Amino acid sequence: MNWDDIRLALSIARGGSLSRAAIALDINQSTVGRRLNALEASLGVTLFLRSKNGLRLTDMGEVFIANAAEIERQAEGLSDALKSPEQQAAGILRVLGNQWVINRLIKSGLGELLERYPSLQIRTIAGRPETSLWRGEPGVGLWFETQPVDGSFQITLGAIPYAVYRKKGCDGGRWVSFFDERNPGNQASVRVIGSGGGNARTRLTALDAETLLEAVAAGMGNGLLPVCLAEGDDRLEQVSSTEQPFQRILFCHIHPDTVGSPRVQAFMTWIRARFDVAFRPREPELGTVPVPGYSRQ
Repeated sequence: MNWDDIRLALSIARGGSLSRAAIALDINQSTVGRRLNALEASLGVTLFLRSKNGLRLTDMGEVFIANAAEIERQAEGLSDALKSPEQQAAGILRVLGNQWVINRLIKSGLGELLERYPSLQIRTIAGRPETSLWRGEPGVGLWFETQPVDGSFQITLGAIPYAVYRKKGCDGGRWVSFFDERNPGNQASVRVIGSGGGNARTRLTALDAETLLEAVAAGMGNGLLPVCLAEGDDRLEQVSSTEQPFQRILFCHIHPDTVGSPRVQAFMTWIRARFDVAFRPREPELGTVPVPGYSRQ
């Protein structure tokens, strides 16, 4: 057994299929299958159960992959220890979050991080991945009210102010709102649509704040939007008070196994330094007008 065999098994476990492992390793799928059969024959155990839905680890496979992942971490740690700080933050870092959050990072100087670490590659993932984010390359997740999963923990990055906006010249009474069918309990916009009763009707829902912003700008209804996105948009006017602003806390989810990775540490240092630029409003106070159906809750 050699390191290539270990990498092969790890890629199959992380991808859940021979085809995904082949893509990750940049080799032919039939080669992946042949090498897996040879590895299992040499070990005298079955590592994966084959089915039409993919491959699933056996009990012995779980033991093998757990130890293989530890070997991988130690090998990467040894390699990092022999590099300069700029060289250490090398390889792929997966960044998971809402599309608008990822876009804000790009607009707020993410390129500076890549220039400082030329061998670093950011792989963005909008929405939830099919498999655990923590399998494979180091990663970070940027979420609001989502609980950490798969053994990860969360670090508070900061509060992002929200306000209710509408298209200039439009009356209130109708709304566009955030809604996630896979996580129906996470409905931030619903908390500000309370006092209008039957008149406060939701006309459109979306998963991303930039989609909601375009819906508000098209006159579909009032919407609760991040102030950092909506301020300065000439199509919109703010209609909720800033005296008691509505805020959402952005958290960074990290797994204990990779929190010490130079890639993760470099990203965390950068995002903490750029958080206010990316997500805080430029203006501390904005004008307000009454809006039907709005209440501070």
